Amino acid sequence: GDIGLLMAAVQGLQTSDARKAALLRHIWRPRRFRALLDRFSGKTPAPKTRNALLKKKDPLAKSGPVIGLRSVPEIKARIAALREDAATAPISSGEVELIDAVLAVRETSPFALEQLRDIAVDLPAIGAAVGRMQERLDALDARGIPIGQLEFDASYGRTLMEYYDGFVFGFYAATRPDLPAVSSGGRYDALTRQLGQGAEIPAVGGVMRPGLILELEAAT
Repeated sequence: GDIGLLMAAVQGLQTSDARKAALLRHIWRPRRFRALLDRFSGKTPAPKTRNALLKKKDPLAKSGPVIGLRSVPEIKARIAALREDAATAPISSGEVELIDAVLAVRETSPFALEQLRDIAVDLPAIGAAVGRMQERLDALDARGIPIGQLEFDASYGRTLMEYYDGFVFGFYAATRPDLPAVSSGGRYDALTRQLGQGAEIPAVGGVMRPGLILELEAAT
């Protein structure tokens, strides 16, 4: 898979930076991501309680004592952000369809690449990510890897690899489809930035599950 494809698609949306940031934050939570996309596109209306809150000139008037950990300035900043979002035009249905088209790509790698190239015609934001995928497949092919047999799933890794932001992979036992990945990993360049360490540092890593390997060896 390639989380970077979906991230690029989101960054290319014609919407506010705040909405892009929210979608990017929840890429690894498919249900939450879908709920946000439906709300930002107008498919799902905002909660009635939120609309009622935003209609008030001063939502904090007569609201009683302030409790909890948020200060009054923080609450006001959140209300201002909600008002700004409410005034933002919905994401177009065409853009939502393009996001869905990216997520629906499940094919052997060469065919997946062709599908993504077609999508990139209407969604240029993924062009660079598609180019990197081409370079990666060329490198694998040059090393004798049968890329025609490599399955590609644009949604792969979204529920298991939260800090990965690029190419992701998993090795599975062909004779035991009931088992999880024997090994998995990928690229996570942005991890250092997310941890507050400044610039991104190129990084690739993975894990192997010795218990599964021993189980498979014992069965052969």
